[in-house]
Amino acid sequence: MAKTQEIRADQTGQSPRGRFAVPFSLFGGATAAVWLSVAGAFSGGLQSCDYSARFALDDLKFQTVQVVSAFPAFIDPNTNTITRICGAPLRDDAGDLLPGETDKEPNGVELTVNLVSTDPNARVVKPKCDNEKDYSVKEGDRIESQPLSTNKDLQTVKPGQFKMTLACYEPHATTNAKNDCAGGGENATLFAKAAYYRREAFGCDKTKSDTAQNVALVVDHSGSVSGFVAMDQKKVYYSSKFAEDLPGTVVNTAFKDAASDPFYVLVDGAKLLIEQLNTMDRVVSLGFDETNQVYAGCVSYLMCLQEDGTPIENSKCQSDTECIKAHGATAKCGADPRIDQDQIAQLPLGDGLKACYGSSTKTKLNNKYGLELKARYSANGRAPVYESLLQAYDFLKGAGPGAPDPVRGGNAKHIVLLTDGPDTCTNNDNFLFSTFDQFDDKGKVAKPGGQCRQQCKFASVNYQELLKKMAQDRFPLHIHVIQIQSLGKLHPDPTLQELACRSQGTYQFINTADFNRSDASPWQETMNRTILKVRYALAGQWRAGFQDNGFKEGGAVKRGTMWAARGRLTISNPLFASLSQVFESGFEKEWRFELLDGGRDARLTFRLACQTDADCGGSKECSASSCGPDGLCRTVNAPDLLPCGGGSSKCCKGTCAAKCDGVCK
Repeated sequence: MAKTQEIRADQTGQSPRGRFAVPFSLFGGATAAVWLSVAGAFSGGLQSCDYSARFALDDLKFQTVQVVSAFPAFIDPNTNTITRICGAPLRDDAGDLLPGETDKEPNGVELTVNLVSTDPNARVVKPKCDNEKDYSVKEGDRIESQPLSTNKDLQTVKPGQFKMTLACYEPHATTNAKNDCAGGGENATLFAKAAYYRREAFGCDKTKSDTAQNVALVVDHSGSVSGFVAMDQKKVYYSSKFAEDLPGTVVNTAFKDAASDPFYVLVDGAKLLIEQLNTMDRVVSLGFDETNQVYAGCVSYLMCLQEDGTPIENSKCQSDTECIKAHGATAKCGADPRIDQDQIAQLPLGDGLKACYGSSTKTKLNNKYGLELKARYSANGRAPVYESLLQAYDFLKGAGPGAPDPVRGGNAKHIVLLTDGPDTCTNNDNFLFSTFDQFDDKGKVAKPGGQCRQQCKFASVNYQELLKKMAQDRFPLHIHVIQIQSLGKLHPDPTLQELACRSQGTYQFINTADFNRSDASPWQETMNRTILKVRYALAGQWRAGFQDNGFKEGGAVKRGTMWAARGRLTISNPLFASLSQVFESGFEKEWRFELLDGGRDARLTFRLACQTDADCGGSKECSASSCGPDGLCRTVNAPDLLPCGGGSSKCCKGTCAAKCDGVCK
């Protein structure tokens, strides 16, 4: 009981002024931060309990429920625990499990959930941080005068209140998913066997520095983002001949048709997250491509710009308002567009990120406008995803305060990766080991293929090395991944899913290949929704675990496959009238993980990893039906020259061999 009282003292909710702030009004534009107040959106009073004798009726209420991610899990109802099963258990050289690893088998699925309140800034007594941007409801917060608690002494939140109406688990369709399910688990109704709040930090308190969030934003700037790619000109969409090559090798690319991000939503999403951090929260930004490698995303000098981006000489600024006052209504604040590429530091970044990291208004603007300048245009080359994560990890792990206190929380550290696909710089199933013919505008071969392709020379770590490094450190940082589709890599990336899973982060996949490429609205709206889910998950998330026979051996959910869960989550709790109104309202339906209006595929993607070739029905390491290092069963032979056997051997025509002649010149 003492622990519950401590939570109340730190997390007591106060009364709002009877208006509802709607963060989802951001959807009118990529970076617009205009909070929309909707009076009486959930009006009607308290229907189930009357606390007016003790409290005012204008307490915080529930605004929406967001289902963020799904991961295979072992659910133990006896201990109310959920253990994510993220992949094959990691072992040391002696074959023993690394600390924190488990060899348990999954018996269900975990849903990561955000409960979102109405505007905390509208309370009569202001929150403990000015202009609070975190609307997430945490354990101990008061909603409609009741504290949310899973503590047995005062249990207002119970597992059985979480209900998943599951249409099916189905193999993930990369494009044009159908309305009818293509898998098992049809029309199942499951009630959670375990549910609790996983706290990463207490709510913001300007008197306590350890309540600040620490965020490293990592933004993809590789060639596929802007369409700077080599591909079969006769078949732009979904081409198997697709590669993020250096600009010098690109001939006659249709940039608009080939770009994975024609409206720059990756950069705009990163900028929006910076805007939505609290004043005390610290941020640093990084970008990556093959030419510039991994670099600090900030700039050190902001100036006023004319409407067309022309710099206004001898001007300085920290906001658009300053520029408008000094230079007219069309002026804006931004980075000097004449910045020289030589200012991008080479690896290792080390102390080079320190100047980018901090909580001040100036630092956040330097990161925001730096990403606008450095990571928005002229993307090129391959994608050193793992190297960028390593650089962000090494910096943030050693920067500022240490890891969160195991009891109180605080000092939570997060990497937020915004990318359009997997790493294409290091040896893996996505790596192209040989080049292919490049054509000129007359259809003739301008550059013959068949040349051996090398890894990016600066890439110092592959996936297995990065995974092991983080595992040995017990994953002190949380990794949140937002992946949009590249036209050459339409699948969710299982390695990024695993990093998010193991680090207790989140993974979201956006089906942009199905979006209208002449209309920016669905791109911007979907990215804004996705960013807000990450923002509200930073301090912690509610975890609901659902046991399902489909995960048992021989069940519908097979190993080595990328799955999509289709269904809905509802929460029934008679203590909170506004919670039932969330599911009755037509305003927001972030609790639905299914095909939504406008072509948005909100199904939850997850991988149940294979661990042996036998899981895939095969016996040879490099063959079709073998288990790849990404935990997926191969449907075709592994790429020739992929390392295999733990030594110097290479895959060659479906077998692991000492050498592979004749593959490339």
